[in-house]
Amino acid sequence: MPNDTRAIAGWIRRNGGAVPARELDAAGFSREQLSAAVIDGSVIRVRQRWFAVSDAPVDVVRAVRVGGAATGASVARIHGLWDTGLDEMLHVRVHRSASRLKSPTAVPAASASGGRSAIVPLDAVGDRVCVHYRSDPPIRSGRDPLAVALAEMLHCTRAVDAIATIDSALARGEVGLDEIRSFAGPSHGRTLDRCTDGSESGIETKVRLLLRARNIRHRSQVSIVRVGRVDLLVGDRLVIEVDGARHHTGSEQFENDRRRDFELAMRGYLVLRLSYSMVVDDWEVTSRGILALIARGEHRWGARSAPSAGLDVALRRLDRYDDAPLAAQLAGR
Repeated sequence: MPNDTRAIAGWIRRNGGAVPARELDAAGFSREQLSAAVIDGSVIRVRQRWFAVSDAPVDVVRAVRVGGAATGASVARIHGLWDTGLDEMLHVRVHRSASRLKSPTAVPAASASGGRSAIVPLDAVGDRVCVHYRSDPPIRSGRDPLAVALAEMLHCTRAVDAIATIDSALARGEVGLDEIRSFAGPSHGRTLDRCTDGSESGIETKVRLLLRARNIRHRSQVSIVRVGRVDLLVGDRLVIEVDGARHHTGSEQFENDRRRDFELAMRGYLVLRLSYSMVVDDWEVTSRGILALIARGEHRWGARSAPSAGLDVALRRLDRYDDAPLAAQLAGR
């Protein structure tokens, strides 16, 4: 029986973390196997005739308790996709005719009648739940497939944030744009036309959309000799690099980024390195600065900015950066 309980728990985990009993029946698991898995704690009952593994994502369990499946930004967070952190809602997809939805905090109450969930009506505002009414595709798991979830994001998320999340999914190869289109419908075609698999972070997407909106020629993830790929190349020579939230002074990445910037400068490029905060918190000023540089023609080769082959030797890339000598110098001041 232990092997049976591991098998049923593994199947539920591979299928989103929570499933209805009918899916377990269809997969060939018996009621005895399910009961044994519940008894040993590897599977828990989260709603009448719905079961989850004990380590299922919290938002999956909460969505099932509401009466549907996790979708939209909630699924994007589970996949580790780009997230601004501003959307803290639980997004739940339910059947179009669904009613009597429950609070995500409602837990099954043991009873002689089989243990129906405690009846705690959903307070969408108080419970911070965004309900998505959509019947197709049928809900077969506590978590929507990624393509469905991203399509649902388009209904309740700012376009720029939805595009950033979709870009990160495309860059990681987790889903195809055509697959998202098939669930999004024609009304969101223009938004999806602005998505690309070339942006590796949401802040990079934000800069790209600024340039695209003004028809400024640019390319993403361009490879430059002895430098490697740069995030964005605007016009001929303006390189824009966007640093993630986890960049720290003194790290190997910080050191190697400066070495790349040095090589780019030697080759005649103008490097504009943007921090996460500059794009997320101070975007109005940052975007004005980018556009001002372009208005001055800094993105084009000119008399004072001709392309160059650089030095005859390149700085080596560091595999490990030791900032102990610098720390010692600063401590002695």
